[in-house]
Amino acid sequence: MKYTDFSDKKISRLGFGTMRLPMDAQGEIDYEEGKKMVDYALEHGITYFDTAYKYHAGEAEYFCREVLVKRHPRESFFLADKLPTWLCKTPEAVAEKFQEQLDKCGVEYFDFYLLHNVAEGSWQNILDQQMIEYLLTEKEAGRIGHLGLSVHCEPPLLREVLEKYGHALEFVQIQLNYMDWDYIDAKELYYICREFNKPIIIMEPVRGGMLANPMSEKARSILDEAGKEEGFSYADYALGYVDQLEGIAWTLSGMSNLEQMKQNIAFFDGEGLKEKHLEAVAEAAKVLQSDILVPCTSCNYCFECPSEIKISKIFTGYNEAAAKGFHWIWGSLSKTYQKLGPNANDCIECGNCESHCPQNIRIIDMLKKIDLKYKELEEKGE
Repeated sequence: MKYTDFSDKKISRLGFGTMRLPMDAQGEIDYEEGKKMVDYALEHGITYFDTAYKYHAGEAEYFCREVLVKRHPRESFFLADKLPTWLCKTPEAVAEKFQEQLDKCGVEYFDFYLLHNVAEGSWQNILDQQMIEYLLTEKEAGRIGHLGLSVHCEPPLLREVLEKYGHALEFVQIQLNYMDWDYIDAKELYYICREFNKPIIIMEPVRGGMLANPMSEKARSILDEAGKEEGFSYADYALGYVDQLEGIAWTLSGMSNLEQMKQNIAFFDGEGLKEKHLEAVAEAAKVLQSDILVPCTSCNYCFECPSEIKISKIFTGYNEAAAKGFHWIWGSLSKTYQKLGPNANDCIECGNCESHCPQNIRIIDMLKKIDLKYKELEEKGE
């Protein structure tokens, strides 16, 4: 395993993110599989574990307590958590949420703590409730080791934040992968972090799994040809691309099963990508940017839909259908869509999903567009 020296800590270049934990047949976190993954991670050099208040509808922090904290020495790992800024409408709520998270995780301190989802819609509330000022008091008290932020914002806001609080915020977590480098201008966020000399933590390196199985056959063939000697997987390309960038401290991977973890660790035990692989990645990225229809990462921040629309599943299915040219010889695309349950016809347009979407997808309009497409497919017998 490769490591980064951060202050007095040795952090694994691969971090275990708990947004996409293994699930059982009932749709609950599979704790037994999770134990195997956490144990394997620690045995093979992973030292950084990342969670958040919202992950798995609030269950991920309990998972960390039961599977990680209670079963392994506290000094054997670094735990990162994030303040749910959107739920803190008063200064008192900030303190309450922070204490609640410590209790849920079963720890007395967080090694790393982040302001979660700093964006244009949340920044003023962060200022109004003096969140950073409060968290600095917790750092001084020893209940936060290192303070940073996780952003889903445009470059100008990140610059504003670092100009005002760069002295207090030690690192920045950004969404970056080889498709988003240009697609959502992630490179500008990256360059601003570099300008302010902030270590960068990468989230969504595989773009919610999209880059582990690229929807474009042409993109897959480009990567297959370049990495046939090394046997690189598509996920290897995605992880390797971000790992080779200057200033990257470590990369988070939301691994969902033990096999994924083994593959990712094996890649970080190796030599990484060479120039020919990076050239192939750049070519594949251009193909994907032209093919992608819905830039959803399946983060499921939109899960609190009053109509219980399975938004991310509808988007994933739509992208997969597009990759098939909206024709599937082994079944009916329109019937598969109908089995997902509520859709655009059930949407009450409350906007809750859009206000929580880190990708700024116009979800309401997109759901309507998708529903019209599937009605068209149904008429054609697809």
